[in-house]
This record gives sequence, structure tokens and C-alpha cells, in this order.
Amino acid sequence: MICPFCGATIPNGSKTCRDCGRKLEQAAVQKTEIVAENLSSPEKTSVFLDEPMEKTQVFSEGLEPVGAFLGWLVIVEGPDQWKEFHLPMDMGQLIIGKGDAADIRLNDETLARIHVSIRKRDDDFYLTDLDTDTGTRLNGQAIERAELNDGDLIEIGQTTIKFKLL
Repeated sequence: MICPFCGATIPNGSKTCRDCGRKLEQAAVQKTEIVAENLSSPEKTSVFLDEPMEKTQVFSEGLEPVGAFLGWLVIVEGPDQWKEFHLPMDMGQLIIGKGDAADIRLNDETLARIHVSIRKRDDDFYLTDLDTDTGTRLNGQAIERAELNDGDLIEIGQTTIKFKLL
């Protein structure tokens, strides 16, 4: 509930506002405030509804709908920490690196322009180092080519990527 006098959020069924101390009439307290945060800016957007809501509703602003995907890559360490990339259903191969030719371009200067590839064959995924100077590690072990499993950690340059399947 929102106090109509000071705008404070108060528990449903309150008789008085705990912020301003004013007595609340149930007829006056009918609006629900929903605050949505746009991930690209620190500003908040408030939406006021005149009718009470019976279910939790999620409102998004400026987000594109997400198509079906097999899993995702999450950067857990490095310059792009916490960025996520979806593995599309029709995936054949994804190239990761710092160059323009990479499908997933990272801001890690220690990477090669095209550093590794992730390929899908049938229901299996394979990680291949693309002949880089700094190499590729999978779960702490240096590899040239290896099969990926759910939860594996890929280390390239200063970046660590978690491989996650649905």
C-alpha cells in the first residue's frame, strides 16, 4: 500500500502511516506502486495502478524478448564480469575473442581476436582453442580441444566463463 499523503510504502491493512503518522482511510488507499529498474540506467520508473493486484506481475522496460535457447555463458571473472550470452537453439559454432570477427566479443585485451570456439554436434558441445599464444584452460587444465559439460569453467586470458546448460 502507498500512503496518499507522503507516498511511503506501508503494510496492507495499516490504519496509520508509520512515516507521516496520518490516519488512513481505506477508500483513499487504493493504488499500488510498482517500481521497475531499467538495467541500463540508475533511474526508476513508477507505475500507479488504480485497481488492486491479485497476482505478482513483472513489468520490463526496454528489454527485448528472449527466444528459445539451450543454455548460456556467464562471465564470472574478468573485465566483462556478470555479462551473459545465450546459446541459441540453432547453434552450430560460436567464436569468442576480442576482435570484430568474434560472435561473442569480450573486452579482455589479453585475448586473441578469435580465441576459442564452442561447437555443438548432436547433443554435445566442444571447446577448441584457436591456436592462441596464451592458451585455453577448462576447469584448470590446459586444453586444445575438449568436450564441455554443464557447470564447466572456461579460462581464457583474464576471463573465466561458466558454461551452463538448461
